[in-house]
Amino acid sequence: MFSQIFDGFVTMFTPLTILLTTAGVIAGTLLGAIPGLTATMGIALILPVTFYLDPIAGIVMLTAMYKGGLFGGSVSAIMFNAPGTPAAAATAMDGYSLKRKGYPRKAIRTALVASTIGDMMANLVLIFSAAAIASLALKFGPAEYTSLVLFALILIITVSGGSMAKGIISVIIGLMIATIGADPETAIPRLNFGFLELSGGISIIALVIGLLAVSEVFTTIEQYFTSRHNKSNSTDLEDDSSGSDVPKGNDNITLKEISGMKRTLFRSSAIGTAIGALPGLGPVTASFVSYTQARKKAKNPENFGKGEQEGIAAAEGANSAVASANLIPLLSLGIPGDAEAALIFGALIMHGIIPGPQILEHNGSIVYGIMAGMLMASIICFILNWYGSTIYRKISFIRPTVLAPIILVLCVAGTYGYSQAAFDIVLVFVFGIMGYLLNKVKIPLVGIIIGFVLGPKLEESVRQVLSLSGGNITMLFTKPISLLFLAISFFLIINAIRKSLKSDNKNDLDLPVS
Repeated sequence: MFSQIFDGFVTMFTPLTILLTTAGVIAGTLLGAIPGLTATMGIALILPVTFYLDPIAGIVMLTAMYKGGLFGGSVSAIMFNAPGTPAAAATAMDGYSLKRKGYPRKAIRTALVASTIGDMMANLVLIFSAAAIASLALKFGPAEYTSLVLFALILIITVSGGSMAKGIISVIIGLMIATIGADPETAIPRLNFGFLELSGGISIIALVIGLLAVSEVFTTIEQYFTSRHNKSNSTDLEDDSSGSDVPKGNDNITLKEISGMKRTLFRSSAIGTAIGALPGLGPVTASFVSYTQARKKAKNPENFGKGEQEGIAAAEGANSAVASANLIPLLSLGIPGDAEAALIFGALIMHGIIPGPQILEHNGSIVYGIMAGMLMASIICFILNWYGSTIYRKISFIRPTVLAPIILVLCVAGTYGYSQAAFDIVLVFVFGIMGYLLNKVKIPLVGIIIGFVLGPKLEESVRQVLSLSGGNITMLFTKPISLLFLAISFFLIINAIRKSLKSDNKNDLDLPVS
């Protein structure tokens, strides 16, 4: 094996491969930074071109574009609260808040460091233990996936902040939106409200951009004009321009801050690697599960959502780890983990490389050359975006009245460019209004997004369980891995209820005696 790894690394280091890797990172970052224009589109467009390239150079360029796209999504998430990719939605919760405090470069570089560490760790796992992890993923059936999805949803509910009831409402809204469209088995339309355009379901890009980006634009415009109105009615002539969104001098990440997040960085990388090795869950699930775990383990969980660096690190470390880990089931089992992996699967087939258990025996040097290229892509992405963060930082100087219409135009263009459906533009503004109103009543939007993402997987797994067991749901309790996830979920619910009751009792004791 080690001789194949050495040969693969030697094959990778050619001027053309390095040039194509750099181009892939740059293109992916730019596409990821524009809401709606995901790196998936770029990979799909460039895929035919790779047929005329060396297998290593062509496929490495695709993976570099994927990695650059994942990080690019965090740039727009941090700067505008407009995630360029759905996976960056968790990054926006603390990244945008930290930027609002005047530390945009610190937020971007925190995301970059976490992204690089998560990606590098997943790459090393992919290189040295792909077969072992793939064998574990192979043990996951419908019962295990059902329990895993339930665990993820309960985790979101219990640590999403605010009341548990609002967390439940948030997740239920997301699950209900996920049911819009055609029934996956009978193809009978459901909850389409008479609109033919909803027969195919809701686009995740329209949902994420609407809930997070457009709603934030509405909120920002409201705050801007409210503050202007208050200023005009105030006799205080003191300038308060030193508030939020003004970059500060010490806007950089330090080694001490990185060292203080080492547990979070390791945990998020491990979560992203584990979830990436399970086909179908993807970077969105990984980022939210990692974020909620970081919040649960944090010394000051109340700081999450208010510009906490560990929140950024948890989300970015996990979703970047998935970019490499989802090649584990692809290469070892021939099962693509997500859309990007499916495109890479197609590129491998084009070059006559058949993913599966025999891939290392037949094409070991090529496969390890691709893995070496992925490591190179991580390093190039780090270098380019470390210095690019200084440029991104300058965006903070733009006034809201100028920035808001630009963001709205990008949101509309990105949404239409992704789906080529004018109706999705309507949905973006519908979800934007919904997000604006839900923010007013403190309903967490995170639960809606993760409920929407996991809803189809939950429905599919539950139906499979009922079909295999003849309608007997107790199958979930007879599988060891499934039972483990259910036991942890039950513990989380009991612990959340206990904390809620304890908080209520404390508030009762604090009431003044009349």
